[in-house]
Amino acid sequence: MDAITLDLHLIAVATLLVDGNPQGFFLNLCRMAENGRRVQRLLTDRGLAPPPARRNTPLLGALAAGHFSLAEAVAASSATQWQQGAEYEDEFLWASALQHLTRTPVATLEPILVPLEKVGQDAYASRVTMARALVSKDAKSFAEAFATACQDYGIDIEKRARSVATPVTSFAPHRFLWLEGLALLRLSERAGIAPEDTGFNYCPPLARVPMTVTYSGDWAIDTMPTK
Repeated sequence: MDAITLDLHLIAVATLLVDGNPQGFFLNLCRMAENGRRVQRLLTDRGLAPPPARRNTPLLGALAAGHFSLAEAVAASSATQWQQGAEYEDEFLWASALQHLTRTPVATLEPILVPLEKVGQDAYASRVTMARALVSKDAKSFAEAFATACQDYGIDIEKRARSVATPVTSFAPHRFLWLEGLALLRLSERAGIAPEDTGFNYCPPLARVPMTVTYSGDWAIDTMPTK
C-alpha cells in the first residue's frame, strides 16, 4: 500500500503546486484514500492485520479533500489496535484520535488523549489541544494550537530538508504541504471553528478551497477475487 499511496500523493501535490489545479489535487487525494481503503478492507477480509494506524496518509488525504464520507470509510477499516514494533504508542494514540475525529458524531476522546498527554508529552501538546477544541468547538484554542503545530512542522521539515540522510522521493510530497494540517483545517471547517487566518505556511489557500468535483472511484485497485 505504501508505494501506491506515495505515488498518488506525489501526483496530487504536483497537480496543486506545479499545475495550480486544486480540483485535480483533491481528486488524486481521494484516489489515494480509496486505494488505501480497499487494501485495508482486503487485508481484513483475509484475516490479516491492517497497516499500523500511524500509516494514515490515505485518511489524511480524504480529510484534506473535504470528502468526509470517504474519510469515514477509510477510518472504519483502519487499525484499532496498537502494533508494537511497527509504531510507537504516541503515534498510535494520535492516529486513533484522528480516526475518532473523522467520525460523526465524534466519540469521546479523553480515553485516548489522556494517555497521549502522558506518553507524547510536549511533542503532542498542540495536537491534543486541537483535538479537544474540535470536540468543544473552541475556535480560539484551535487557532492558537494550530499555529503552534504549523510552526513546529516547519521547523522539523526544514531540518529534514537540510539533511543528506533524508530520502528524496518519500520526503518530496511533505516538503511544501502539510497534509495533516490541511486535514485538521477541514475538520475545523466542519466544526464551524476554522481559523480566520489563511496565511499558514505549508497549508496554502489554494489547497483549502471547496472540492467541487465528484470522485467516481477511478484509479483504484481491483480487490475482487478472480474467477
